[in-house]
Parts: sequence; structure tokens; C-alpha cells
Amino acid sequence: MADLLTLEILTPQKRVLSAETPWVTLPGSEGELGILPQHVPLVTAMGSGVLAYEEDGQRKQAAVHYGYVQVAGDRVTLLSQMVETSGEIDLERARQAEQKAREQLGSAASGGKDEDGIPAGKFEGKLKRALVRQKAAG
Repeated sequence: MADLLTLEILTPQKRVLSAETPWVTLPGSEGELGILPQHVPLVTAMGSGVLAYEEDGQRKQAAVHYGYVQVAGDRVTLLSQMVETSGEIDLERARQAEQKAREQLGSAASGGKDEDGIPAGKFEGKLKRALVRQKAAG
């Protein structure tokens, strides 16, 4: 159909989603992208963030963590190492992960590494994933 996109989300482990939707927003590496039917062809890298789409008149969300997206015709194909739909996210666990990442980041802030020599950047990534999970679940 010309008024719908086919959204397909794949990870190395499984096909996460295949849905017909009138629109998709996703976290591009340079900022949020909005995709509508008849979009120009596109291949781009994705960052970590919330992917949103509409299915059966309801807004749905998923946490996506890096990967690539291809838009060709009215097909949007997303390839990612990790995708979590809002129903798969344990909100309390995500909050605990945020708290732990903030603590680890605080201990690594002084010298750029924690006491075990782990660079602060690793904890920044953990913090971002925890925040994205919370946003996608909410």
C-alpha cells in the first residue's frame, strides 16, 4: 500500500518485528529521523535511542542500540545488535542499571578510569542504554 510502510527489525538472534505502519521515527547517528511513505532511499547508521511507530492505531516503542537502517521504497529495514520492545523491558531493572552506571561513572570521573582501570566511556554507554530503556518502557 502506498500509504503504509513495512517496518522490519532484525537482530543477529531473531526477527524482532514485521509490521505495517504509517510512520516511523528512529535514532539516527546524527539525530532523530522521521520516515513516511514515499521517503527517498536511504542507508544510515543508528545511535542508541527510542524507535517509535504506529500499529493498529496505537503508538508503539522499542529501545534500539546502534545498527543500520535502510529505507527503500516503502520498506524500512533496521539491523541492530540489540532491540527491546517496550513489553520486554523490566523498568525496575533499567532504573537499577542507571543508578549503578551513575555510581561507576562517578568513580571513574576523576582519572577517566575506575579503580579497575575500566574507562569512563564504558559506563557512559551503560547509562545511555539504561535511560533509553526507561524512555521506551514509559
